[in-house]
Amino acid sequence: MRKPLAPLAAALLLVSCGGEPPPPPIAPPPPAAPRLQPAPAASAAPPPPVDAEPTALSDAQKQRDAARAPLATSVVRAYPNWDGFFSSLVASYSPDGKHVLFGSMRSGLPEIYEGDTAKIGADPRAVTAGPERAIWARYTPDGNSILYLRDSKGDENHHIFRVNVDGSGLQDLAAAGSPPLHRGEPLIPRRLPDTMFYEARSTKGPETMLFTQKVAGGDERLVFKGGHPAGLADVSDDGKRALFAELETIDDQRLEEIDVATGKAARVYPPEGKRAAIHSAAYLGGGKQILLATDEGGEASVVLLLDRASHRELARYENAPKTASVSATPAPTGDRIALSVDCGNHGEVRVLDGKTLKLQRDVAVPLGDVHVGSWREDGKAFSILASQPDRPADVYAVDAASGDVKPLRDDKRPGLDALPPIQSALTSVAAFDGLSIPVNLYLPKLDAPRKLPTVVIFHGGPATSYAIRWNPYARFFVSLGYAVLEPNVRGSSGFGRAYESADNREKRGDWLRDLESINSWTKAQAWCDPDKVIVWGQSYGGYTTLMALTRQPSLWRAGVDLYGVADLKAFLRTTDAGIRDAFVSEFGDVDKDSDLLDRFSPMREVDKIVAPLFVYAGQNDPRVPRSESDAIVVALRKRAVPVEYMVAANEGHTVDRNETKIELLTRTARFLEDATKGP
Repeated sequence: MRKPLAPLAAALLLVSCGGEPPPPPIAPPPPAAPRLQPAPAASAAPPPPVDAEPTALSDAQKQRDAARAPLATSVVRAYPNWDGFFSSLVASYSPDGKHVLFGSMRSGLPEIYEGDTAKIGADPRAVTAGPERAIWARYTPDGNSILYLRDSKGDENHHIFRVNVDGSGLQDLAAAGSPPLHRGEPLIPRRLPDTMFYEARSTKGPETMLFTQKVAGGDERLVFKGGHPAGLADVSDDGKRALFAELETIDDQRLEEIDVATGKAARVYPPEGKRAAIHSAAYLGGGKQILLATDEGGEASVVLLLDRASHRELARYENAPKTASVSATPAPTGDRIALSVDCGNHGEVRVLDGKTLKLQRDVAVPLGDVHVGSWREDGKAFSILASQPDRPADVYAVDAASGDVKPLRDDKRPGLDALPPIQSALTSVAAFDGLSIPVNLYLPKLDAPRKLPTVVIFHGGPATSYAIRWNPYARFFVSLGYAVLEPNVRGSSGFGRAYESADNREKRGDWLRDLESINSWTKAQAWCDPDKVIVWGQSYGGYTTLMALTRQPSLWRAGVDLYGVADLKAFLRTTDAGIRDAFVSEFGDVDKDSDLLDRFSPMREVDKIVAPLFVYAGQNDPRVPRSESDAIVVALRKRAVPVEYMVAANEGHTVDRNETKIELLTRTARFLEDATKGP
């Protein structure tokens, strides 16, 4: 069993998707101690209290939100198969190929379901059923049990669970008394089917541990402890060796081979003194070879086949487009490799020869967000997940010999047909320095041209990107008559190493100028109402919203900030230690780069915000603590700037639950309608 390293990078990014429990609720600041001062005039009212409590809605606001609830429910009830950043689950085959495990939102929360590959229209069987999300699942090699990951209220302290395929014998495999940990997806060696391996780390430090444990339960054994955030990529068939990728930074990783018996680590790639991003790694050829996807420290992503003992290059595949990042997944039979190609604004799929790495075929996939899943045990098919602007994410099977794509599920989509049609396109905007900024565009189909209020949504990360796809925010607001844009400004992934690092540290000033370029281009479009351009983002995108409103206050009519960073130094001191370690190259060191962090912190110029702002936070957020959202809300309330604050008690760095999504959609729709009224 192998897994891509993309979830590892996502685990260290501010995207929406430990050593201590989630933070307690943030209480309002205590009242100041009384001081002697002149009594106010009899007619003067006392100043209103300033706190960080969620906004209490009036009856009139609740009625307006309720009127939009049917539309929001239609969007949400399309229940796309879950394709969150925190999981590599696409569709996982049973050993006999007759069933698949997949994730779905149909119950209102990310959960795991089992489908029959011969009856794709039949209702799937629920493997997990709340009250918390489950984000990953695999069959054990004997096909008798299922392993899955679950956390609590979005805190990301995952436990590994095992359940029999008939639903009996549910067991939490976390060792009794073990501390809260971010546990990764377990791998089971083919010739050691009673043992699993997984990485885990605490939020208190960046170090990552490699554990082994019996699938039936019992104590976990520490195999290795590295000094950086890391991910387990693969385990040899005999369970004697493991491939472990340690992250110096988001684009600089080191692949090591761990001797399971001794815990000793040997460097595999890149050579000493070199830097490179590693997208995937796996054993091949009975463990005598290592299959590696990397950018070699440059712009072009390649797939390499290395001799395990000498690390000598045996074969190579050079990808096109060169700037796209790739992840390679070998078939259990070793004769073919499924290649997932991340082009930033869309995904592609290819099949390579397992011995020569020569291209066998391109797979015809729709324009959208496409990811490779897992192989069937016989090596004749593999799964993919594809999401399109007018079609929520679905799982498909790819015939490895022919490239034919067939659905693995034929689920009914309640509410989807009731939504108005949508137009989508890929376009680009010229930056101040000649760079081309890719943009995903979503528009309503109109009977006659008219000016539309426009929502510009910035992604999290920074080093991620938005592929054109089903986006519930875009689908909802386009249905209300908005235009929606998703710019992949500099710092986004999938467009090459230079573009991804073009916003690091002092260069974040160039990234700010990209926001201006996007704003100017948007207002010049025939479909845009230039007086009603709204900035929106979640996580790092929420930080983008706050930076736009503080540094460019005259350009944006309103903003929506979903768990964004308000103060970089405060955030780095309170976030997950792994994130703090990985973000030194992105933002700076919290101890050494105080001036730089102040320069690019929204709170430094928070008094410049004049636009109405909607703020959302998850109470249990382990990445951007609620205190960041509290700080921006208090600052705006002190100045009587219109601000509405929503806090979800059962969410972390997430908007996972359907009831949360519906409330967020209806409240932001009403808020933005009010914010854009008048001149």
